[in-house]
Amino acid sequence: MSTSRVTPILIRLYRVGVLAIIVWLLHNQHQWMKAQREATIPVSKVKDFFPDAVSMGPRDPETGVQQVLGESGSVLGMVTQTAPISDKILGYAGPTNSLIVCDAQKKVIGLRILHSDDTPDHLAEIIRHRPFFEAFKGLKLGDHDAQLKVDAVSGATLTSTAIADGVRRRLGQEGKSLRFPQEIALEEVKPLIEGAASLRPLAERAGILEVLDEKGTRIGQVTRTSPSADTIIGYKGPTDTLVMLDAAGEKVTGIRLRKSFDTKDYVGYVTDDSYFLNLFNGKTLDELGKIDFAQSHIEGVSGATETSWSVAEGLKKRAAVLSAPLPQATDVLGSLSMKAADWGLLGVLVLSTLLTFSPWRGKKWLRWLHHAVLIGYAGAFSGAMLSQGLLVGWARHGVPWQTAPMLVLLAALALSIPVFFRRQFYCHHYCPHGTLQMVLANRLGTKVRFHIPPKVARWPERIPWTLLVAVVLISMLGLNVNLNAMEPFDAWLIRVAGWGTLTVAIVGLVASLFIPMAYCKYGCPTGALFKFIRYAGHGDTFGKRDIAALILVGLALLILWQRAHILPLLQ
Repeated sequence: MSTSRVTPILIRLYRVGVLAIIVWLLHNQHQWMKAQREATIPVSKVKDFFPDAVSMGPRDPETGVQQVLGESGSVLGMVTQTAPISDKILGYAGPTNSLIVCDAQKKVIGLRILHSDDTPDHLAEIIRHRPFFEAFKGLKLGDHDAQLKVDAVSGATLTSTAIADGVRRRLGQEGKSLRFPQEIALEEVKPLIEGAASLRPLAERAGILEVLDEKGTRIGQVTRTSPSADTIIGYKGPTDTLVMLDAAGEKVTGIRLRKSFDTKDYVGYVTDDSYFLNLFNGKTLDELGKIDFAQSHIEGVSGATETSWSVAEGLKKRAAVLSAPLPQATDVLGSLSMKAADWGLLGVLVLSTLLTFSPWRGKKWLRWLHHAVLIGYAGAFSGAMLSQGLLVGWARHGVPWQTAPMLVLLAALALSIPVFFRRQFYCHHYCPHGTLQMVLANRLGTKVRFHIPPKVARWPERIPWTLLVAVVLISMLGLNVNLNAMEPFDAWLIRVAGWGTLTVAIVGLVASLFIPMAYCKYGCPTGALFKFIRYAGHGDTFGKRDIAALILVGLALLILWQRAHILPLLQ
């Protein structure tokens, strides 16, 4: 094989290899840092509770408990953490790992927040509310029957109940929901099931009540989606739904929303939509637990899409628990969660791919239609864009191919097409923000255009590459920096946009009126990533960026190698 054929293959393999190594390094580093947070607790963390503490015993691998030891080796108390049990218990924006401090008799004497991925403002509100922490005192580690009565912190309800739920589960108390503690009452069932006179728990099916008439005859059954659906967030929070079943407990006869932490208006839209509430009637629990919403033509409620989908997903999850309590193996395609919005996004991806490889992109009417679809649907409606915050999150935690298949497909196309086909799919044919810049420049752009001389332009052109390097180093060092604030993409979803991302978005769009594609050229680290992996043809050679990438990998490896010494200095 000639050198001219080997070189393009080696260049592509090198660039893909660099990217793969960095992904592996980010994942490995995050797992290590997470393990350190959940590892043995230093004695300094418990001095407030045990002033005479000298050392900590080893962490029991089964229970996660560490003993607190005094000078003579006497046991002063013990501690444990809620992680990893609490890792999947989301508050407003993420999980919280709490330290539970017990005396020598295993009774709780205090609680401390070790680490939280939740919103700092919500967490600060809880930390200021001392009665919340006092409520756990006196509970006993391993006591399954203890009654936990914790009042949620006003203004931080989801975060505080998530913390309390993590503590409860670590203590060994399973079952009841702290977010929705109100059990099903006869008064709420009577209007829905004619003749209902009393409720009685079913011993053989936990969480289900049989509905009896005045003669004691079973006329129906009821259950609710909590606590199964407590971690399913709609627009703003989870929802508990009452589920009515037939007398045999096999088919759904109706649903009603009980309580929700979601936006009041959105909940009202769902509650008033009788069509949506009756969509699930007649379905068996087995059918509902395996339902494909798209194939079943189940749509969300207009004006409250996310709230209604959270209700539907909660029903599906609860039905799956009731119909198949033991884990069942599923095929890959069957585990995908495709909603109606995903099918629309798939159509956008197909259109963008066709325009990437066909001469149709030269047709003006089709190009403008494509722009409208990208800005209106992919951007404003779906917010389906790639960012460094998203990609780093995937590198750390894994790719959500089951819950966000279209976003994963978008990333796969954006990464593979530049490597194998030399075309810039994402930046040139998909990115809604880049498309909006183009439209603004063509339609609203001023007559005053700034032309930056090449010698001057080479300096701002380095900004995206500098940001890309910064993202890798920030992530490897575990610094508390909001990567999403470096880019404008979150601004398309205004409800989650912070001032940082809004500022970047506004400044970039205004600049594009005077300098076409200003942000893409002088600010976008995600675009720089796609430029790096793109193969530019036979004239492409091993250049300065490839050398810089190798140096970056070296720095990341050095941080990984010396992390036990470097990272504690940054805490």
